[in-house]
Amino acid sequence: MPTVVIYDRLSRLFADEAPDHRIAACKRYAADRGWTVVHIATDTNVSGASQLEDRPGMREVLTRLPRADYVLAAKLDRYARSVWEFQRLLKAAEATNTTIVTADGVLTPETSRFIVNVFASFAEYERDMIKARITASKEHHRSKGNHLGGLPPYGYQVVGPVNAKRWEIDEPAAAIIRECASRLVHNGEPIAALARDLNKRGVLPPADHARARAGRELRGQQWHTTTLRDVLYTPAVRGWLIQATPGTKRGALTNQPVLDNKGKPISAGPALLDAETWAAVRAALDEKAKGRGTDRSGKSVLLHIARCSECDGPMYRQRRAVKGVDYSTYVCRAGVGKRGIHRPNVVTARYLEELVTEDYLRRFGNFTRMRWAEPDGSAVLQLSEVSASIERLSINLQALDPNGTAVRIAYRQLEVLEKRQAELKAEAEHSVGRWVDAGGTVADEWERRDEEGRRALLADLGTRVVVRPATPGAPKRFDPARVTIDYDGPAWLRGLDPAEAELAALHVDLAD
Repeated sequence: MPTVVIYDRLSRLFADEAPDHRIAACKRYAADRGWTVVHIATDTNVSGASQLEDRPGMREVLTRLPRADYVLAAKLDRYARSVWEFQRLLKAAEATNTTIVTADGVLTPETSRFIVNVFASFAEYERDMIKARITASKEHHRSKGNHLGGLPPYGYQVVGPVNAKRWEIDEPAAAIIRECASRLVHNGEPIAALARDLNKRGVLPPADHARARAGRELRGQQWHTTTLRDVLYTPAVRGWLIQATPGTKRGALTNQPVLDNKGKPISAGPALLDAETWAAVRAALDEKAKGRGTDRSGKSVLLHIARCSECDGPMYRQRRAVKGVDYSTYVCRAGVGKRGIHRPNVVTARYLEELVTEDYLRRFGNFTRMRWAEPDGSAVLQLSEVSASIERLSINLQALDPNGTAVRIAYRQLEVLEKRQAELKAEAEHSVGRWVDAGGTVADEWERRDEEGRRALLADLGTRVVVRPATPGAPKRFDPARVTIDYDGPAWLRGLDPAEAELAALHVDLAD
């Protein structure tokens, strides 16, 4: 004989709506069908929108599903007033081959499966509609440049009404970004040194800065090299809404601006850095990242600048100090040990660095420091983004019905993007970079920088230091004759025409 579990639920218990009459109706229905009632479960003062597992009576029903042929309630709304929760109950019953029915005849053993499919379709439709509404809402707010939720980028705070939130500059954080950008571009300071300085000064990193602004407890976090790099590198510092590049994880190195239907970045607030400064910052960060992931033996002034005359390999600084006295040396690894391919080449680091420093400052110390400025770097950046959008749209066109409406819309969008691409190409081609005064002399900058920064200055002038092995039997003291120092000259002079280059070279020679 088929078995049935009866279930009843009440949001509130009043004398005039006690469950007795509904349970009695369920018993009569079961008797008429010849079913055996094996359990009666009730929930009182329980909302129909609450989760199934949060109801004591429903938990009893769920535990008996594998041993019951039917679950019976007086009406459909006794099970749930949430489509989602009712769907969960239907799926649980389907998994145990149990049928959900109601005593009022809406769900019967004959129609239950059909009604279940209708409800499933309705629930799926409702989910799709919710998803479509959310997507449309995001697209609308994105097109208006509205903040889409979450924390704003470092340097900004969110202002405005709920449906029109925008970014406003957070001056304390913006000042940090501008300061670090200036020190990175104009002074060539390493990103690691900047992060250490911020920590030393007690400047809060992005997450703790946001907590402090909201009056929440701080977590004692610090600036890291990657944190500062991401803050400076992200397109958000231009005031642009950003999104992850398709196929990549969201991150400062992969984010790209959200473009409007004309291929232009959508602004969510004022820019923290102008286009020229931001392009210079990204170029500096990219340049410093070239050696990321490679083996390093430590930082030194002449790392990758001092070369061995025997094999043209780099000479590495081996640090050694005894009782406070520096006995460090520069060594060519190819001349060390049993596997050395040439005679040993070792030179005292302190004397070599002093020789190079003296020669470098004598030649170039009075030169005005210059830096390369790209007047319209944003045009090139936007060009790559628009080109990527065109490529993605072209790929998507292949999957569309050639006679459908979607393909016509896509073609119109493609025409707009291609027009914007042509504009950006023309703008980029007519942009001419230039060297501009970075302030102060090379000697002034040398004094301000640490070892890593000084190495960058030497590299900027194309410095090459060649060290020859000591002559066998020669006195064990530093011999300047073993060292040859050459320079390509300042980078801002290398692009001159031959006549100007000759005058510049003459100027350098006269400074000797």
